[in-house]
Amino acid sequence: MKTKVAPAGADSKADRRPKPRTDQASRGEAFPPLSVSLKSFVKGQSDREFRRLIYSLVGLAHLMARNREHFGAYIGVTDPQYVIMTFIAESPQATVGQLADQMNVSSQFVTIEVGKLIQKNIVEKRPNHADRRSSLLHLTSKGDRLLRELGPLRRRINDLMFRSLTQDRATVLQEIVDTLLLDGKSALHELEAPRMRGMKAPSAGSEADEDIAAGRPATGAARGRAARASTR
Repeated sequence: MKTKVAPAGADSKADRRPKPRTDQASRGEAFPPLSVSLKSFVKGQSDREFRRLIYSLVGLAHLMARNREHFGAYIGVTDPQYVIMTFIAESPQATVGQLADQMNVSSQFVTIEVGKLIQKNIVEKRPNHADRRSSLLHLTSKGDRLLRELGPLRRRINDLMFRSLTQDRATVLQEIVDTLLLDGKSALHELEAPRMRGMKAPSAGSEADEDIAAGRPATGAARGRAARASTR
């Protein structure tokens, strides 16, 4: 029996199998890749100054969060509960929906935390005659007392934290932050759009995919997830 010889230059079956994609498309680009493409932030194929700004904002947010944690601990509540208390104190007609908007969280989250504050006799609900679907939130006498007792510590820490801000600089900063919050909501809306649900980077495959690519038998749980994904 004669053995058939493949014509010169013909691909074998092994050669016709899908090959891993190379990173040729990204060759010549800077690494790490740019995290922004706005001209005001890209200098010489680098967004280093933008990243520095982001890291500074993240660091500032963490510092402020730690301060709030200390404030909350001082009066026996959590960080979110402390924030809710301060909002209610400054807004006599506060509702759950208004608090959720101000804190950029869900109404369900605020409802749960308000419920805990009610159990601690710090917050109380009153009828909202303008809209019977919601209730008005008020601090109890205990809630008022706790914020008054926190006052001296809160003032001292905030004086230290924001002592570099003049009135003019604070006004400019407020305008910048207000605009960033609006743009941030637009960006989050884009990330949470229906077409983005379940999307992952090509290299962030399932465990089953990784096992198969590495020649390992997939675990039962990984096989189950892969099977469910294939039926969607």
